Order: sequence, then C-alpha cells, then structure tokens
Amino acid sequence: MDKNDILNTKKCLIGKNLGGALEAIQPLLHDNTYVSLHERISKLTDDYQLMLNYMRNGYPDPARAVVYRSTLRKLDRVTNEALLLFRTQKDSRVSRFALRNAYFQMTYPDIRQHLEDYVSEAALLQLEGQGDDNRRRKLYQDHHQLMSALFDSVCFSRQWHADDREFFVSLILSPATDPVDAALLVSAITLSSITYFDSHKYNALATIYRQTTEEDIRQRALVGWALTTTRTHALYPEAGQLAAEMMADEATATQLSEMQMQMFFCINAERDNDKIKRDIMPNLMKNNGFNITRHGIEEKEDDPMQDILDPEASDRAMEELESSFQRMREMQLNGSDIYFGGFSQMKRYPFFYTLSNWFCPFYAEHPDLEPTTAKLQGSKLLQILSDNGPFCDSDKFSFALALATVIDKIPENVKSMINDGAAFGPIADEETLSSPTNIRLMYLQDLYRFFRISDQRVCFYNPFGEKDSVAALFLCSDILKSHAGDQLLLRTGNFLLKRGEFTALKKLIPAIHDTASPQKGVMQGYCYLYDGLYTEATDEFRETLMIAPQSRSALSGLARAAMLSGQFDEAEHAYAQLALIHPEKKNYALNRCIALIKGGRASEAVAPLYQLDYEQPEKPEIMRVLAWCLLVCQRVAQAKKMYERLIDLAPENEDYLNYGYCQWIEGDISQVITLFTQFLDHSGAAPEKLAEELEKDKEVLLTNGINESDIFMMLDIVRREREE
Repeated sequence: MDKNDILNTKKCLIGKNLGGALEAIQPLLHDNTYVSLHERISKLTDDYQLMLNYMRNGYPDPARAVVYRSTLRKLDRVTNEALLLFRTQKDSRVSRFALRNAYFQMTYPDIRQHLEDYVSEAALLQLEGQGDDNRRRKLYQDHHQLMSALFDSVCFSRQWHADDREFFVSLILSPATDPVDAALLVSAITLSSITYFDSHKYNALATIYRQTTEEDIRQRALVGWALTTTRTHALYPEAGQLAAEMMADEATATQLSEMQMQMFFCINAERDNDKIKRDIMPNLMKNNGFNITRHGIEEKEDDPMQDILDPEASDRAMEELESSFQRMREMQLNGSDIYFGGFSQMKRYPFFYTLSNWFCPFYAEHPDLEPTTAKLQGSKLLQILSDNGPFCDSDKFSFALALATVIDKIPENVKSMINDGAAFGPIADEETLSSPTNIRLMYLQDLYRFFRISDQRVCFYNPFGEKDSVAALFLCSDILKSHAGDQLLLRTGNFLLKRGEFTALKKLIPAIHDTASPQKGVMQGYCYLYDGLYTEATDEFRETLMIAPQSRSALSGLARAAMLSGQFDEAEHAYAQLALIHPEKKNYALNRCIALIKGGRASEAVAPLYQLDYEQPEKPEIMRVLAWCLLVCQRVAQAKKMYERLIDLAPENEDYLNYGYCQWIEGDISQVITLFTQFLDHSGAAPEKLAEELEKDKEVLLTNGINESDIFMMLDIVRREREE
C-alpha cells in the first residue's frame, strides 16, 4: 500500500467524511504489512454499512450522530497505527527500533516490580558505602539497558487504551519510581504522541503535569502536552476541553507563554552562536591566559616588556575579558542558548547512539560515565555538574565524556578550578537553577539538540519546524488559540516582533480577537513593512495612531513606512515628532532631514544638518547626508569639502561617485573619470551600473549645469577608459 492512501484516509477523517475515509483505507486489507489491523478495518466498514442500511430504510436512530463520531475516532486510531506500521516496516531508519521492540516482552507488573526493586537496591548500595563495585556496576548497567528498551517501546508504541494510560500515569507518579526513570518515560510518551496523536497519551501528560510533585517531571509533562496539542484536531473535542481547563489556570497559562518564547530562543541558538563567534570570542581568545599545545594546556608566561611599553595593557585586557563574559552572561540570562555552538560539536560519542540518552537527566552513576568517574577519583566534579552546572542535561553528559579524554593533560591548577566549579563561570543561585522557568528551558534545549543534531530525529515529528519556525508557534494551534486570550497572544506577538520572527508573527496576528488593538495594528504594520507593502504599512500605522495617538511604535513605523512609500512630507512630520520625543536619538533628526531632501525641501535641511554635524563631529552618516544636501542645494564647493573629509575618514563606494559629481560640476574632467572608475572598480560592476546611477541622479546634475549630452558623453569616456 502506498503511504498516500493512509494520508488520504487521514484527510477524510479530519474532514469528518467517514465514508470517504473507509473507502480510502480499503487497500490496507490487501497488504500483509497491516494484517494486525484487518479485523478492525473490516469491523468498522461493516458497522458503517449497517448505519447506512438503517438510514436507507428510514429507521429513526437518535444515537446516529454519536455513533458516527465514535466510528470516526476509532478509524483515526487505526490510521495512526497504520502510519506507525508503514514506517516501522518500510523505513529502514525506523525498522531497527521495531525489531528491538519485538524482543521487549515484559508485562506491566514486571516493569513496575523492576523499577521499584532498582530504587530499593540503589538505596541499599548507598547505605553500604563503597561496597562491591561489580555489584554496583551491574545494577546500573542492567537497569540502564532495561530503561533504554522500555523508552524505545513507548516511543514506538501503538495507540493506547485506558488501561495503558492508567498504568504509565501511576508508574510515573509513584514515589517508588526513580525520578530519572519517570522523566525518561514522560519524554518517551511525548515523542510518541507528537508523531502519532494519541488521546490517551495526551491526557496522560496533562494528568502527570497536574499531579506530580517533582518539578523536573512536571515541566517535561507540560512541554509534551503543549507540543502534542498542535497535533490534535476536531475529532477529539475533549482535547479542546482539556486545553480550556489548562489555560484557565493562570499559572499554567503564564508558563505556556514563557515556553512559547523559550522555543524561539532555542531556534535562534545558531544565530546567537554566530554572534558570539563574531563579537565576543575574538576578545576571549585574544586575552586568554593559556596556550593549547600537543602536550596539553600550558599557562602563558607574562611578557616582561609589556609593563614598560604599555603599562595599561593588562588592565585593558582584563576589562575586555570581563566585558565579553558579561555580554555572554546577559545573553544567557535573557534566555539565549549560548552553549549550543560548542556542545553541538560534542554529540558524536557512542553515548548518543542510544535514543534514550538524549533525554536522560544527568546522574553520575550512568554506566557510560564509568571512564570519567574512574579518572576523577575523589573529585566532586560530577556532583557539582549535576547540581549546579549551567548546561542542559545532554550537554552535561557531553562535558563529562569529553573530560575523560583530556583530564590527564590538564594542569593541576586548572583541575582545581574545575573541581570547585569555577570552570563553569558564574553559576546561578540554587533558586534560579531550580525554578520552573529554568528547568523548562534546559529541557527544551535538550529537545532542540536532538531534533537539530541527532540522526534518530527522522523517526519523529519535529516540533521546532524544519525550514521555518512557524511549527514552533504552538499557541496558534487550532485548539490553544481559542483559549489563549488576547493578552497572552499580544505578549507573544511583541516578543516575536522584537526578535524579527515575522513569519511566525503573521500566523499569530489573525488569532488576536480585538480588531481595534493598537498593539495588533503595530504588529500588522511591521509585517507589511517586512513584506515590502509600504503603502499598506503606512495606512495601518496611520489608523493605529488614530486609536492610540501616543503610540511611539506606531509613530516610528509610520515614519519609516511613509519614507519607503514615497510619502516624504508625512515621513518628515513623523520624524520631527519622534525627534521632539527622543531628542537624544539623533537618527530621528537625521531621518527627518533625509525626508526633507527627498521631498524637494533640501534647503530646509541644511541648518539642522550642520547642527547635527556640530554636535556629533566626524560622524560619517551625518556628513554623507549633509554633503548630498549641499550638492542638491547647488552649494558645490561646500559639498566637495565634505566629500573630501568623508573619503579621508571612512569612504563608502557612493562617496566616490558623489565626489565625482562635484568635480564634474567644477570642470575637472580628469578627476571625474578617475573617481567614476574607482566607483565601478570598488563595486565590481560594469559601466551599466554607472549609467543607472547617473539616471537616478539626473535631476541633481541638470540643476547644477550638467546637460543631458554631457551625461551620455561621460558614460562613453568612462566605458572606453575601462576597455583600454
């Protein structure tokens, strides 16, 4: 059977077309891959035929609508199982997990007994102290293998029944279950449910979130529930009711709002990493106090001449170093994933070939950490890493595994620093580390690393999205957006606007119910700007200002949109207002002058531009606008001096062109040819580029006495000069 047949069945089900869905799924009956589903499909087909017969014969049936909806849901569960079977049988990337699951035959009572026995035996070993290392090692190894198999089994489990839900909920909530095991099982339920929606798993995650007393497990369940909500649809009205109950709780709604923002912090990890590499790491590398050699890490020797030649150099280096660390710290406090860039390169250890390890809470007794533990005899590092490490769990494992390979080459003073936790930099206080917000962020970072790096991610639906970030906007799922409330959506929208996430923002705006909301108008206006719809943006900001005249965001947007749409008088007026409100922001005054020039009122811009140049001397952006303004106003000698200053200070390519205009107007043709040639050389453009620029600036040239024939002749001269 082709996968499209299953997907067509799913489309019919979402459209509540039971007859079409049953017809679409019939090819499964002729494929032995789905033999376990044949009886259920045949039974549902027969039941629907009976319903049709009753209706055809005119029998009244008050329960017909209920039975119809029930049959839709039953067939939807069958379709979800068919999708899972298709992938486990036909997709080699998934089939190895299916093969492993075939050998996992433990009953529910056996699973519970093993997990409870493990907790008891581990506690007993702790009481005994060092005891028998072989016994300790075997206990953790055997338990790890079982939990890994159980994790895979839940991840690729078929649709649950009520008794499955009750078993796993009670197991996870049981005080006799180790919190690490409980957390792993929550993640397994999440991966399964977001890939093939299961109402029982969805309900289980909500129940765990509401009832657990362990904050780590609680936040995992909330994340799983929220991400699964995006995968449900109208066949499950109880999902909508559950969403309404969750969103009605103020604390839960707040946490979901935080989580939505944290999703985008995770998505932007690579962008933040680029910023760190570009703006921060050069200072850190320049001022580091160690040399890395093939023999290990060695301390640098101080340069004895440095204090004589530049006695303040060490102080400056320390200030730069502290500033760089502070910038990284601020990024981290604001939610940025500052460690992604480094640790993403450390996920190729065999440890990460095991699926469950990507989601395992960090604990020092993990069997794969034995080499590290053996080399850190007497060290408290792993405990410090577990309790206070500022990384997510998968990064903690990466750090510990990497440490085992280099620990022998690290100088003693650095070992000491690592042992007391100083190597991790400023560590947040315990209250911050254990806060729901931080716990949730660390778990989301674990999830993001898996879906961004792991080869096993292809087995599951990616809640962060592939090519764009819209999939991560779970608050705009069909169920949640109707219960989120405008205040929460507006808060999220403002966050997306500040982060420049316009694709996601455009999806969120229609979910905001209040059509007269000024904030919604501002968001819509900036989306128009992003799409290049400048006239629409101007209209939107103008209407918003009628509702909220004091909105600076709307006024700023209007100024920019009016400028881009060619409505220069309106742009000038808006920038003038902004300059009065924010006199310290000189760009508003500068942009007002640009609007005056573009609007044919250049003479009005000369005085304020000279004032700006006086207040902020040697500012290239101010000098450039002033020079052009003087040229437009036919004050060529003054413009020429300004361009000479610019070329000496910080030339841009356009400065050579405009300086050439000045020389041309004054009659120095040889200089004009040189400058125009420089303009083309610096831009790497053909002479046609010069023709385009001269056409754009034609009015200014004509005003200053350069006639049209001169322009054509100059183009020919420059073209032939370059050919020679």
